[in-house]
Amino acid sequence: MKRYVQVFLMAVAFDLYWTLVVLFRERGLFLWLGLAILACIMLSPAHRLYAVLLAVAGCTLDAFWVLTGLIDFNGDGLLPLWMVALWLMFATVWTGLTCTATIPGWILALLATVGGPVAYVIGHHLGAITFLEPSVIVVSVMSPGWLVLMLFFHMLMGKRQ
Repeated sequence: MKRYVQVFLMAVAFDLYWTLVVLFRERGLFLWLGLAILACIMLSPAHRLYAVLLAVAGCTLDAFWVLTGLIDFNGDGLLPLWMVALWLMFATVWTGLTCTATIPGWILALLATVGGPVAYVIGHHLGAITFLEPSVIVVSVMSPGWLVLMLFFHMLMGKRQ
């Protein structure tokens, strides 16, 4: 399969997964977690480590935003399991994309810097997340967070490739 077709299919599959998780959240929790874990297991062991590290870093970033009063996930805990599943699937797909795509890492990092906060805005409109500050403030805080996260990830991956 040609690379661009593979990248396109990975992006479409993740967008479908993201939409279902955000819409149904806890109602499909075991399915969301199972799919994310299965996808991660399908990576090579070396790439799996990078995906898990990215997922942990992303969950930590979300927990930080919750603790600082920027966002709330409308649930009992600090970070709901459906969000952990989303981070694991995102990290798995992003790791695969980084290994497959011929786009430079810094461009991918910039794309994530825009796409990440946009996903939170859509999630906010779908009722999965509450912004505790005005949207412009939330996005202006999230964008640099995503940029730093993704730049570190791509620098780490660059050393491996």
